[in-house]
Amino acid sequence: MCHNHSVEVPIGLDPARPLVSEYGSRRFRLDREDAHVVQVLHTNAGFLGEVGAVGHADFCINGGQRQPGCRGHFMRRSRCSHFMSSCYLAASIRRRLHITGVPCDNTCPKQGRWGIQYDRKPVVLGDEIPDSTRGMFCAKVDHAENCPFD
Repeated sequence: MCHNHSVEVPIGLDPARPLVSEYGSRRFRLDREDAHVVQVLHTNAGFLGEVGAVGHADFCINGGQRQPGCRGHFMRRSRCSHFMSSCYLAASIRRRLHITGVPCDNTCPKQGRWGIQYDRKPVVLGDEIPDSTRGMFCAKVDHAENCPFD
């Protein structure tokens, strides 16, 4: 007899980099040891968010650093991009947005080419991805969710 246990999947929303790097120890950093399956959305990697693969399945959104609709001076664009991860997740939970990631190389942010890998299957962000899913996935999101951070 098989029992289906619902397991919460933690999703890192553009995990913070500068203050954690400067003042925090490794135990404050999100990594794949924090849960059985850790998913991560990168939306401002390299400035306010961590770079590269952090979880088991990482989603590098729109190249991972600057999000569409974020305007203003550099810090305002970065803050907006950083917080867009929560807007994208909220929209995907409400089923207004399906974030499909195609396998790509482990760098994030992307500098030009995404390094698409055709030997693995695309996945959709959320609870439905198989626990065995590993690697970086690149996603293009043109969603204009009404977000308080834009």
